[in-house]
Amino acid sequence: MPGALKNLFVRRPGSGAARRVLNVGGGSKGVALPPHFRDWEQLLLDIDPRGGADLVCDARALRESVDANTFDAVYCSHNLEHYYRHDVDRVLQGFLHVLKADGFAEIRVPDIGELIKLLAKNDLDVEQEIYKAAIGSITAHDMLYGYAPEIEASGQDFYAHKTGFSRNSLIRALRTNGFREIYFAAPLALLELHAFAFKTKADAALRTTLGLGESAVTETRHEAALPARRAVHDTGTEADPVEALYQRAAAAFSAGGWEEAAATTEQALALEPALPALHYLLGCCRLAQEQHASALQSFARCLELQPKHPLSAETLARQALCRARIDVANGKAAAIEPLSPQQRKQPVSVLICSASPERFAQAETMYHRLLAEVPHELIVIRDARSLAEGYNRALRRARHDIVVLAHDDVGILSPDFAARLLRGMSRHDLVGIAGTRKLVGGAWHFAGYPHLAGQVGMPGDDGGYVVTLYEVLERETKGLQALDGLLLATRRETALRLGFDELTFDGWHLYDLDFSLRAAQEGLDCATCNDILVVHDSQGSYDEHWLKYAQRFLDKHKDRLGPMQSVFFKPELVSLPVRSAAEWRLLTQHLISSED
Repeated sequence: MPGALKNLFVRRPGSGAARRVLNVGGGSKGVALPPHFRDWEQLLLDIDPRGGADLVCDARALRESVDANTFDAVYCSHNLEHYYRHDVDRVLQGFLHVLKADGFAEIRVPDIGELIKLLAKNDLDVEQEIYKAAIGSITAHDMLYGYAPEIEASGQDFYAHKTGFSRNSLIRALRTNGFREIYFAAPLALLELHAFAFKTKADAALRTTLGLGESAVTETRHEAALPARRAVHDTGTEADPVEALYQRAAAAFSAGGWEEAAATTEQALALEPALPALHYLLGCCRLAQEQHASALQSFARCLELQPKHPLSAETLARQALCRARIDVANGKAAAIEPLSPQQRKQPVSVLICSASPERFAQAETMYHRLLAEVPHELIVIRDARSLAEGYNRALRRARHDIVVLAHDDVGILSPDFAARLLRGMSRHDLVGIAGTRKLVGGAWHFAGYPHLAGQVGMPGDDGGYVVTLYEVLERETKGLQALDGLLLATRRETALRLGFDELTFDGWHLYDLDFSLRAAQEGLDCATCNDILVVHDSQGSYDEHWLKYAQRFLDKHKDRLGPMQSVFFKPELVSLPVRSAAEWRLLTQHLISSED
């Protein structure tokens, strides 16, 4: 029987050179594959014969059922989670077995890691609806355990989910089973991981065709950019001693065992001294131990080995953090930018929409303090029907040339805010604190590296902050396509001419992307002031309300921007804790390498 099944996949003479994709668990050929498979020959593998499968087979038996090096691609959409975790290895080894040397597997699975965060953040019940799909309402229970109506109607337990994946666990599973390079693309559904795993090195032209960026790495603090060192389980090779030491060291670090983690990392470095991730991990250990000189040496060695993003960005950030802590210990403070005589004469209007008297009172006190040396006014709209409507109303009341539009829960930690803001406004048309050079979807940060700029903090533990560094390599980053609306500044005349689209964005989302994108399309220079430190109390909510306005934004701009993603997509970002505002200011000062 296996021989007969294998013959099914032998190319017939004269059958042409069309590339071949094996659709694993697709259910039916009536379900369209992604557009990049349009001209490919599709063969369907499924355990259920009712969908017209070319091969009725359990994917765990691929190695026994199909010849090696037979397919250019494997497509597996929402099927891998239907196997027990120990069987996932057999399935992935089967994918690797049937793929040609330059082939890839495209895999889509629910993002359980992000689902758990969503449930915890919003205090949702497991039976609560998460989103609506074409087949109906999808609950958290459906994402975790399988689509309940389908399981009940079919009576088949293979429709149930038997495992789940976070981004990191999917990367580990793919690498463990021999895939050399892994890339993540924008998800095609809500709360989904969408991965491309290549058997060998990915062809640059194919990567471009598929719209893939940098190869994926784990987002944990110490596994970033660790090369795929694991061998396929059944090759008979012994476990990699360097990776075993690395995993021990990372586990010890996560548990707070800095000394053990450092000692174990040094053992791994004795075996492989040219592995950047090991130097990075050792630097993190030394930083945690307050051994700053030693930490700087490890971070410098990591950077000498030219690691890829995000390990390079993680290392630069912690190197700067280390230097900031040395400065704090030595009693040094970040430089204060003085106001010029001309700046002292420049009046500023601050516009805030706030229904909270308490939050506005805090904002009012803050802006009066930060703008004490320049003429200024505060305008509050207490009954805004939307941010777009409220800002339009406030702009008509504003009297000064420069206007600042800010959320009412923003905290500014730069004591020289006025000087930095007015410097930015002297060089650019529209400034913010975070943004993107390229829009790919309904949120500015979806583009990920290398398109983002700026930084934003959130309150952390013990009076500190958690800072997300999108990119901070210069004082200002110009030529951006869109800005976050957390804090924006521009000329009043510019804002009035552009206006906020209160008809389309009659809620609290996407007004900022629309406003800044239209400014960029007019040829205005949109920029981030990367040395203005802003804390926001909220991460934002990517719920059904956001989805509604994201779709409105995409519909409005599709003719200019083309197709984009409306679903939530989390790129890899650098995030690190700082102990104080003073430390954060020094960190920023060390990160900025030059200025215009």
